[in-house]
Amino acid sequence: MFISCENDINAVREFDINKLGVEQAYDIETIMSQTGHVKGVLTAPYMERHLNNPPHTDFPKGLQVVFYTDSLTKESILTSNFGTYQENSTDIYLRDSVVFISLKTAQRLDCKDLKWDSKTNQFTTDRFCRLSTPNDTLYGQGFRANQDFSRSEFINAYGTFAPQDSILSIQ
Repeated sequence: MFISCENDINAVREFDINKLGVEQAYDIETIMSQTGHVKGVLTAPYMERHLNNPPHTDFPKGLQVVFYTDSLTKESILTSNFGTYQENSTDIYLRDSVVFISLKTAQRLDCKDLKWDSKTNQFTTDRFCRLSTPNDTLYGQGFRANQDFSRSEFINAYGTFAPQDSILSIQ
């Protein structure tokens, strides 16, 4: 019986250099909790955790996070085709078709990228984004929102959007 392996030492070294300090995982499901309450579930088909400086975790094949209320009712869904988590700062960067859907308010945010700043507890982007509701659509260049998107603002907004208190009731 014979066993064979790569004989080209340069090919072996190249492989080792590229994968040194990288942990890989497939079919990820992570439950995020706070004070014993489930806050969200992150799922991803593939993850790479880079141990070198700065340590970070990449989701190069996309991710989905389902957020829950304290009573475990789905509150919102966040998807992205790429995500990275910076372990030292606990900041998150999402890009490529970022979509946030609030099941509570029936709002949908679409943007090219979105950053989570753990120091300010805000999502931000300075790129084009669109916020849709069942009645209106608002566009903007730059956006900022708190953690659950209950308070959000556009930096440079355009489009039509009726404030909630301006709706007339017809009898």
